[in-house]
Amino acid sequence: MLEKFIQDMRYGLRMLWKRPGFTIIALLSLGLGIGANTAIFSLVNTAALRPLPIERPEQVVALQNAAALRVSTTFSYPNYKDFRDRNQVFEGLIGYRFVPLNVTYDNTNDKLWGYIVTGNYFAVLGVRAALGRLIVEDDDRQPGAHPVTVISHKCWQQRFGGANAIIGKDVIVNGRSFTIIGVAPPGFFGTEIIAEPQLWFPMAMQSEIETGNPWLDKRGTELTLVQGRLKAGVSIEQAQTALNAIAADLEGEYPEINEGKRIALSAPGAGLMGGMMIDRLLGFLGIVLVVVAFVLLLACTNLANLLLARAAERRKEIAVRLALGASRRRVIWQLMTESLLLAIMSGAVGLLLAYWLVELMSGFQLPVDFPLLIDLHIDYRVLLFTFLTSLATGMTFGLLPALQTTKIDLLTALKAETALGSYRRSWWKNSLIVLQVALSIMLLIGGGLMLRALQQTQAITLGFNPQNAVTLSFDLRLQGYDNARGREFQKQILERVRTLPGVQDVGIVDLAPVDLHFARGAVFIEGQTPERASNAPRAMMSRISPNYLQAMGTRILQGRDFTEQDDENALPVAIVNQTFARRFFAGEAALGKRFRQGAATAPLMQIVGIIEDGKYAGLGEEPQPYVCRPMQQAYAGSTTLVVRAASDPQKLLAVVRNEVQQKDSHMPLSTLTLAEKLGLALMPARITAMIFGIFGALALALAAIGIYGVMAYAISQRTREIGIRQALGARPADILKLTMAQGTRLTLIGIGIGIFAALMLARLMKSLLFGVSGTDLLTYSAVTVVLLGVALLACYIPARRATRINPMEALRNE
Repeated sequence: MLEKFIQDMRYGLRMLWKRPGFTIIALLSLGLGIGANTAIFSLVNTAALRPLPIERPEQVVALQNAAALRVSTTFSYPNYKDFRDRNQVFEGLIGYRFVPLNVTYDNTNDKLWGYIVTGNYFAVLGVRAALGRLIVEDDDRQPGAHPVTVISHKCWQQRFGGANAIIGKDVIVNGRSFTIIGVAPPGFFGTEIIAEPQLWFPMAMQSEIETGNPWLDKRGTELTLVQGRLKAGVSIEQAQTALNAIAADLEGEYPEINEGKRIALSAPGAGLMGGMMIDRLLGFLGIVLVVVAFVLLLACTNLANLLLARAAERRKEIAVRLALGASRRRVIWQLMTESLLLAIMSGAVGLLLAYWLVELMSGFQLPVDFPLLIDLHIDYRVLLFTFLTSLATGMTFGLLPALQTTKIDLLTALKAETALGSYRRSWWKNSLIVLQVALSIMLLIGGGLMLRALQQTQAITLGFNPQNAVTLSFDLRLQGYDNARGREFQKQILERVRTLPGVQDVGIVDLAPVDLHFARGAVFIEGQTPERASNAPRAMMSRISPNYLQAMGTRILQGRDFTEQDDENALPVAIVNQTFARRFFAGEAALGKRFRQGAATAPLMQIVGIIEDGKYAGLGEEPQPYVCRPMQQAYAGSTTLVVRAASDPQKLLAVVRNEVQQKDSHMPLSTLTLAEKLGLALMPARITAMIFGIFGALALALAAIGIYGVMAYAISQRTREIGIRQALGARPADILKLTMAQGTRLTLIGIGIGIFAALMLARLMKSLLFGVSGTDLLTYSAVTVVLLGVALLACYIPARRATRINPMEALRNE
């Protein structure tokens, strides 16, 4: 058996070597499909399949905080401690929070990110130090007592030179001195798949890290991510039942905070992203996966077409082998061996392409200061995926041509005459052409819809004007500013920037749109029976300075803007958008009405203005209720300065940055024009449009080549028939019409199937289609006309050649 296999392999290699053109085209087309799928699978592998770099990761689960219809990934710290101390199903339960940091060392300042973690964090995860020691429970007992930190291995290498003497050194973090006690092991990136922390601190140092925002003792403040290691023999269902029993007890003890809250367990790693962000990422990856899967299918149909065309050339060879006594099974196995060789070689080509694409994607950096973890690499799961994909394509798309090739009439084949088998093969080729046309039009429509969506972004009602405006972001908490100093800093910066030449308007906001991190708070309307905070309707919220709305170009429809008199000594006020007014005061005038946000016991705020609706967390979002509060009444250390310029905003960036640095030279700053910030929200759509465009064009080219090949082959089989028709008086126009009919029919069938598939695909793309319907008539019509024109041209060339056949030569050759 092994000897026969080796013999078939050698023969298959010789046959592939004898047809270098066929082999190269097959390898490139199939290798492209496999390579694209492998590269995208590496993304999926990183985001969903790769285990966390911890001991026994299969035992670790994440806790989800479920209440009514809302599921959160965070808990209050007091609730976390109750779950930790009362459960009997976990070896340990850890808590952590991702925080921004301003780190000063050797007179250099860096904006970094890190975790504040519970004292059992490293012990429960089974992580050991590469150098020094890690945070232990003794470091986390007394608030503010142990200013220590652990740095990541990458941070140690890149920012501290990899020196062993770093242990015991002090760094200034958010204005406070911390001692480096250890270095985490290489490859350990924490407990999240999306972010890579550079430092870890004890949870007891929270108020020193997040200056002016102490929340450890507040049961109603949910900011702690929680994970746990299950005890041996405890299932997820048992653990979830046990935790929900504790949740029911906490509901009885603290009904105002914990009413209706229950626990759900999930795989760890996506807590930072939250439900909305993970849904968007998975939705985007899902669309890309569908596209590259269709590209692989397209490459496979092209391979099957090539194999069928090659089978027609080898018809006599196969007939001779069968006539000499070879069994049909033996011949099929030989042909399948050649297909498998092609598939394996294509897999190798695809793997090389995937390595290049992965390296390209790994080097891609988004213009954000958040330390995204783009750690793509080809591991055993990716290699296994590539091998199985290659094997499946070779078996599936090599089997059909092999079966059809061996269904021949030996007598006619040995005489080199046309038989019914050729028509059957032609039927298979026709089906494959229909599939290629369908895939082409589906991918082209997908790309067309994305391009239309990008064009329509110009017409989206943003609720602000992104032109001629710059943003400069910093966080006063990271420099240790308390509320009083922070307010004074913000006030002085506004005054200084307002006097700069070329500045039309300037304002401050804690978080400028469009941003996925927009805060949301429960809303309680005065005079209505208050619901529990977990069940109450929610609204997005921002803290803004006077004149911020003008700097953003946001229209005030009713009422007034905030003024300097709306300070902490004045009555609390708010500005809301149109959706807020409609949703909470339907049929009534919203101006003058009062409400609370965040908690039922919060101060009542009076609505003094109504602004136009806008986009806040994403360009594809439905209209959301939105609340603005005056910065002087609800201080926020997170600061984004919005400056509207009279002309070119880029000229202002350096000047505005200089003004802030003159006030505090150690302040880490992030600068973007408002148009660039908007571009970040459009990036997934642009990437998707590019992928659809590239592969759609490739699909169109392959379909055109396939149609041309089918037509040329069909005409070569009908040479005698065409000669007889001409001898009987058929005109060239009649021959042209007759020969083009087959290609046109295949194209129209493929277009019909492709349009139906495109309608299904458009449903998946809904979140990326800004202001464009998935049934956009212009896109469907334009793509159909283009593809039909290319297909008709591919049909016309061989059909035109058919009109020039000499009847006497055609009949003489037969």
